[in-house]
Amino acid sequence: MTKVTHNLGIKVTCIFLVMITGITAFFSIVGILFAGESGIFSDQKKSYYDTPWCENTTYSYSDNVVRWYIDGAEPEEIASIFSNGKTNFAFELYDYNGNLVIKSELPEKIGLTTSYSFYYNDARDISGEYTYFDNAVAYTVVGYVADPLSAPDNYWLSYRLYNLTMSLGYWLFLIALVSLFILAASFIYLLCAAGHRGESEEIILNVQDRIPLDIYLLLWFGITSLTMGIVSGGAYYGDLDVSRMMAVFFGFFILEALLLALIMTMSTRLKKGGWWRNALSYYVVKFLWQVCKAILSTIGDAIHALPSTWKVAVGWLVVSSIYLTSTYAAGVVMILNFVLLIVFCSIAAQWQKLSRASKQLSAGNLEYKVDTRRMFRSFRQHGEDLNNISEGIAIALNQKMKSERLRTELITNVSHDIKTPLTSIINYVDLLKKEELTGQASVYIEVLDRQSRRLKKLTEDLVEASKASTGNIHCSLACTDIVELVQQAVGEYEEKLAASQLEAVINAPENEIVYGLVDGNLMWRVLSNLLSNACKYSQPNTRVYIQIKQNADLVFITVKNISRDQLNIDPDELMERFVRGDSSRSTEGSGLGLNIARSLVELQKGKFFLSIDGDLFKAQIRFARASLPEAPTQPNLEETTAEN
Repeated sequence: MTKVTHNLGIKVTCIFLVMITGITAFFSIVGILFAGESGIFSDQKKSYYDTPWCENTTYSYSDNVVRWYIDGAEPEEIASIFSNGKTNFAFELYDYNGNLVIKSELPEKIGLTTSYSFYYNDARDISGEYTYFDNAVAYTVVGYVADPLSAPDNYWLSYRLYNLTMSLGYWLFLIALVSLFILAASFIYLLCAAGHRGESEEIILNVQDRIPLDIYLLLWFGITSLTMGIVSGGAYYGDLDVSRMMAVFFGFFILEALLLALIMTMSTRLKKGGWWRNALSYYVVKFLWQVCKAILSTIGDAIHALPSTWKVAVGWLVVSSIYLTSTYAAGVVMILNFVLLIVFCSIAAQWQKLSRASKQLSAGNLEYKVDTRRMFRSFRQHGEDLNNISEGIAIALNQKMKSERLRTELITNVSHDIKTPLTSIINYVDLLKKEELTGQASVYIEVLDRQSRRLKKLTEDLVEASKASTGNIHCSLACTDIVELVQQAVGEYEEKLAASQLEAVINAPENEIVYGLVDGNLMWRVLSNLLSNACKYSQPNTRVYIQIKQNADLVFITVKNISRDQLNIDPDELMERFVRGDSSRSTEGSGLGLNIARSLVELQKGKFFLSIDGDLFKAQIRFARASLPEAPTQPNLEETTAEN
């Protein structure tokens, strides 16, 4: 169903109502004002001859008589206009000397007698001669209005309006109020419905809405001014007969239609948005602004490039000085050379932009883009090529990341598929161990048990590494006692450390509790991986040092041990998946422990670092410090240096 504001029939009806009620309200209010002056709303009602309507018409006729006479019309011609029943007006004209100049035929019965004085410097006497006076002299017109009114002149028309106003009386107030109410309601509806059509909620422009705004306003002001001139001329000059009144009425109708059209199109343009763009002046100003920006940018580039292009500037000034000494048009040559200097310096600045972009791309900053908007064509093409190179590299990186993600998903899926048959193998090996096997069979069962459990550990590490790298692990940060957590982890590994002939040494602040904003379970797994790594690869009969420190914002956990094998490997490479410290891979392990530890630390908004100094292996964890009862915000871990 079409919405009310989208209904074309209602729109047309409201437009018609606005036009009609607008004119009705205007003339009703005018009628009320004239009725008030005529005493209609008081106990003493004036006759038509006592109203301003009759007086104004009489004054207008009297003024015409004097002007026609001063302009040279013959007295007989003027008198004939107001005789033989052509008008209800009669007059006597006296010149500045008091002489009767013209007298028209008087009516049998007179309803109003009045006189008016009109002043002129150019005066015409009874003989027809003109005399100029420094001080204006007065002409007097005695006007007479017939009773009753019989001729169809201005009196007759205003008398009809007077009778209509008298008959309506207080009904004029009701007509005005109803007209204003309907006008307001219809006008508000049209404002809401402007730009809406059919079922679409989008603002749709019609023909007048697509006209450039400045041209539309010029046309509107032109047509409105012309119509107002016609209306004012018809209302002021000449006889107000029926045809002229209809012309005035039609002129008001056109003015109202023009005003409504302007309001409707402005409402539609404002709803559509960007109304200023639909104007020729906008594009002219925009073009001039771009030209000014280009000129200022060129000058700015030239000034900016002067320090790095001093050879060009100095060389060009030398050439300019040579021209100045060998030509008569020294000023023109100087200006021309100055302009060329600015252009060449601008070229140098654009080349610097391209060079800077090349350096940024070579440094790995793929987000860097060259601003090519105000470059010359060849430089712009080169800049766009550099931008395309960065986009191509970014696409390649995205594809690589996608491949890495697919590989991770593959590892996860395969690991899950392996776990089911592996669990069955382990269960059956446990059953075989309960049987009383002798000889080599018992040895074989021990090998199967050890290797199957090693395979199970590897599978679990693969799944955990996949979850940790993708962040598919629940992480709940809370205020945790770090010293207690480390002591618990070392206690869990006490037997394994003793079996590896290692001694764990914990260095923590005395008489001070260290709180960290971490997930206790995830941090325990990180410490477990580090201690397990120490048990596998540390030199026997050495110590594993675990140091706990804190500053105002961060907590540091550092694990240090002496490697049994020579560490000829980069720390970053050591944290990659399936990379182990012993290249011979003679020890048990998957090469995933450090990678998993780093991923788990990053899930906790921390940082994980490795460093190797000879045979000294050091792992450091940094995370936010917490204070009871609430934890602080996360600090910038990248800018904080590691503490030894």
